Amino acid sequence: MSNVKDKLFKGNELKVLEGDSSFAALLRQEGDEIRRDVWMVMNPEESASGRIQIGLTTVYPGCRTKGHSHPDREEVYYFTHGRGIMGLDDKEYEVQAGDTFYVKPGPHHTTKNPDDVPLEFFWITIKV
Repeated sequence: MSNVKDKLFKGNELKVLEGDSSFAALLRQEGDEIRRDVWMVMNPEESASGRIQIGLTTVYPGCRTKGHSHPDREEVYYFTHGRGIMGLDDKEYEVQAGDTFYVKPGPHHTTKNPDDVPLEFFWITIKV
């Protein structure tokens, strides 16, 4: 009989294999850590108020968003997959799937993914 025991393999603890075909190998130049895809769900002109914008974003492993600020909009993020860091001006907050993060109008904010799996989130901005 085998000595193998039951074991739980936690997805967020797995590490990607490095190599020439890995995503990290594609990041060759300074600044190449900005890798994300955005899907627009709704633009302001598609809403009755003209004030709502909704999207989905994936930040790839080891990458981040450019970051931005909007003095006339508040924003809510809902994280659906992965773990990462929400940067807000000079503060950083750890986030993970299931977390919601509110950004008031004004501060510069960015999202970083230091993990080995994609970080995905749903966001909505509302013009104030």
